[in-house]
Amino acid sequence: MINRVMRLGAIVASLTVIFLIGNCTSSGNNTNTGASANVAPVYTNSNASETMTAEQEVSYLLDRYNDALLKKDMRSLDEIWADDLSFVNPRGQLLTKKERLDNIKSGATELKSADVSDKKVHVYGHTAVATLVVKINGQYSGQEGDGSFRVTTMWAKPKGMWQMVAVQMTPIAK
Repeated sequence: MINRVMRLGAIVASLTVIFLIGNCTSSGNNTNTGASANVAPVYTNSNASETMTAEQEVSYLLDRYNDALLKKDMRSLDEIWADDLSFVNPRGQLLTKKERLDNIKSGATELKSADVSDKKVHVYGHTAVATLVVKINGQYSGQEGDGSFRVTTMWAKPKGMWQMVAVQMTPIAK
């Protein structure tokens, strides 16, 4: 019986490796240019139907993140944010994923609009850094948060898919 279980485990492991190798199309080029050959699978819950580069995938997730914040889409935010998310809000307060979700559920964080510009994504293997400018009309943690902010997000693959692991928002001086 133990031998049968071990053989079954070896077969499952072999099939997993074959599946992963068959679906991996990376050239090993992890430069931080916008035209990297680093290719990542499309999320099953997206509307896209073809493979995207890692840069395109993180860019897509940034758009999805912005949309989820505006719509208070808790399910999408829970998927996008890593469990150990570190969020530094515009006032310099450090919040966890749970605190962010609680703020959105309670209405303490609510965005009326969020216009994104100057978005750049750089991928370094299984991590990525994205910078952008966002002009916000809304509030964070119960306090007004209107204005323009420079935002840096860090992404990783803690569960095999891109997730936001850190966010830093800095007000842009007028």
